[in-house]
Amino acid sequence: MNASRPETVLILEDDEGVARLQQKRLERAGFTTIRVTNPSAALEIIRQGGIDLFVLDNQLGGAEDGLAFYHRIKNAGLDLPVILVTGYSDDATIIRALRAGVRDYVFKSVEYLDYLPEACRRVLDQVRVQREREQALVELKAKTEELRATTQQLWQAARLAGVGELAASIAHELNNPLGTVSLRLEGVLAKTPPDDPRRKSLEIIDSEVSRMARLVANLLQFSRPGRDQVSTVDVCEEIRKTIELAEHHLRKRRIILRTEFDPTVPPIFADRQQLRQVFLNLFTNAADAMPQGGQLIPRVRTGVLQPNQPAVVIEVVDTGVGIPPTHLGRVFDPFFTTKDEGQGTGLGLAICKRIIDQHHGKIEIESEVNRGTTVRILLPVRNGTNTEALH
Repeated sequence: MNASRPETVLILEDDEGVARLQQKRLERAGFTTIRVTNPSAALEIIRQGGIDLFVLDNQLGGAEDGLAFYHRIKNAGLDLPVILVTGYSDDATIIRALRAGVRDYVFKSVEYLDYLPEACRRVLDQVRVQREREQALVELKAKTEELRATTQQLWQAARLAGVGELAASIAHELNNPLGTVSLRLEGVLAKTPPDDPRRKSLEIIDSEVSRMARLVANLLQFSRPGRDQVSTVDVCEEIRKTIELAEHHLRKRRIILRTEFDPTVPPIFADRQQLRQVFLNLFTNAADAMPQGGQLIPRVRTGVLQPNQPAVVIEVVDTGVGIPPTHLGRVFDPFFTTKDEGQGTGLGLAICKRIIDQHHGKIEIESEVNRGTTVRILLPVRNGTNTEALH
């Protein structure tokens, strides 16, 4: 039914005089009507669509009565609300009609023409309420499913937060034994002559212990609670330190890393801890998009954010599966993810956008399915609002 137009009632009555009387009463009540005198014409009109209610005479004057015809149109998938008009008030006919799905029935009597418009209005109101309930149930089911998915994602985010706290705690505990190993190794190296054949191995161990200490320090700095500390930041250096954290993850996924840094890029005013979070999220997303391996290219160059506003441009380019155009407009929505259940929270890019917005920057994504994705970030060299924190 369409509320913007009068409801259309189809009348099937083999007596043309009776059909005209029904038509006049219904049109006087505000309905649009179509009347036919044989089932074939009624079937053709029903197939064309646009009928809101079917007033069906049960005595059609042929081998097939009205209820049999109604069964036929239902079996053809053309079901619509029906009021059965019958000259017999026997219980068997009424029971057959209700079991068939007829909405109402009207007995042919002196006053039935006065009652017919009221019956039509009541049936159409019932149908409207039923459809509204069905639509509400569909929407409720969709919202329930969305709530269930969001709850699972929140639980996953909470588990990840717990893992992060545990990793930070372990990293903190590693500091003490690493410090002891480093001091003892320094003492041994001091006592080992340059020409001693064992010195080369000791220097390799010292280099690896130093690398472990840097990784632990980076992990602790990354997991430390944020305090919105704005300072002068070398973007290329922060990307290098983030690569150290993600290097094992990338190598395990057979991802080749190639950096392209412009040496003339100036430092910017930013929160280095938040920027590392952005870079780590982007590197992790890129790795997930290349399950069979691929190439990851972090680029840094100079650019312009707005007219006369110098900026640093960071691009994270991968050769992964890409993002379908239908999903590209939603990638920054919280909890939106195309990853399998349990493998992503849908928060990574939303957090990245929030951080970049807080830095008065801009983040955008270009992607092509099976060709790869480029995430481009533009950050102002001076954003005009956070420099006071440096003084």
